[in-house]
Amino acid sequence: MNKNMNDDSWFSQFDWTGNPFTLEIQPSLFVGYSKEVKEIVRSLDEGQKFILITGSTGAGKTTFLKWLCEKYDVIYLPKPPLDEKELVDIFKATYLKPNLIQRLFQMNGINLYNLAEVFNRRNKNKKVILLVDEAHETKVHVLEWLRSISDQIYGMSLVLAGLPKLKGDYLETLETLAQRVSSEVELKALSKEDSVNLVKKRISFVGGKGLEPFTMDALLEVYKVTGGFPREVIKLCNSLVHTAMEKNSVIIDSSYFDAVPEVNVVDEINMHLTNLTDKQKAIIDVLSENASTPTQIINMIDITDYQSHGHALRSVNNILRRLSIMGLVIREKAGKAFIYKISPKLKSVVVNA
Repeated sequence: MNKNMNDDSWFSQFDWTGNPFTLEIQPSLFVGYSKEVKEIVRSLDEGQKFILITGSTGAGKTTFLKWLCEKYDVIYLPKPPLDEKELVDIFKATYLKPNLIQRLFQMNGINLYNLAEVFNRRNKNKKVILLVDEAHETKVHVLEWLRSISDQIYGMSLVLAGLPKLKGDYLETLETLAQRVSSEVELKALSKEDSVNLVKKRISFVGGKGLEPFTMDALLEVYKVTGGFPREVIKLCNSLVHTAMEKNSVIIDSSYFDAVPEVNVVDEINMHLTNLTDKQKAIIDVLSENASTPTQIINMIDITDYQSHGHALRSVNNILRRLSIMGLVIREKAGKAFIYKISPKLKSVVVNA
C-alpha cells in the first residue's frame, strides 16, 4: 500500500476527507480577533477612507482580508502595484472595464491624473473597497498615489495590510497618509480559546467531529508552543498529525510534546528581529554600541526624512516604546532623563550568534 493510501486510511478513522492542517487559506475558517474584526467592519460600513491592518508574519492578515472579500464587493490585491501604470490597469480591469465602443475611444485616454474623474462619472455613488495585502512591500510614490486616488474617488475605502514595519517605514514619515488613517488594528495572536476553536473548525471543515484525535491537554500545549499565532498553530498540528500517522496512533495527547521543541527566548527574539523596520534596526545598532538617550540616538541615525528635529524625536520615542514591548530594549533612569540599552535577552542572542 502506498503512502497516499495509508494517509487516506488514517484520515477515514475520523471521517476526514483530507488533512485539515494544510496552509491553504480558507476565509470561512477565520476565527478570533473579534474586537479587531468589529472595528474594521464598522469602519467599512461607515465608508471610512483609510484603514490600516498590521501584524507579524502568520498572524492571519491575509485570511482576514479574504474573509472581507466574501463579505464585501472589493478589489483585492495580493501585492501592492509596482507602478502607476499597474495601478491604473487594476481599475480598468475591474470597475472601469470597457465595452467595445469604450475600448475603441474613451478608455484609451485614462491615466493616473483623470482616473478618479472617470471613475466618479461612470460609477456614481458606488462604494468601492480596495484591499492591498503585503503593503509593507510598496514604494512610497505608489503609496502616495493610492492615497491621492482614494481621496478623490467618492465612496472609496483603502485598506492597507502588512507587517508592523509598514507603520514604521511609511506612516511615521508620510504624514499626508498617516493623518488620514481613521481606523487601525494590529493582529497580535489568538487567545487560548480561539486557538482551540481554529483547530476545531478546521477538523469540522474536512468532516471530522469535535477535536478528535487531539486531546485538550495536547491543544493547550499547542497554544503554549505557538503563542497563538494562527499559521504556527496550523503548522504544528500538521506535524503532530504526521507523527500520529507514523505511529499509527488514534490519539494525539500531551506526550507528543516530549519531542517537540518549545519556542524559547532565542526563537522569540529572532522572530521580532525578522520583522524590524529599517529605523528600528538603526536604533538597535546604536544601542548595541552604547546605551543612549533618545536625543543621543537621533544624532547617530539618519533623520533627513523627518520634517524637523521634533518630528524625529517623537518618532524615536515611539519606536523605543515598541522595542521595549518586544523585549529588545530596556529603559533605565539616568538623572532627570531616561537612557535605553539593549535587553539582556537580545544581548544573549547577539553574543551567541
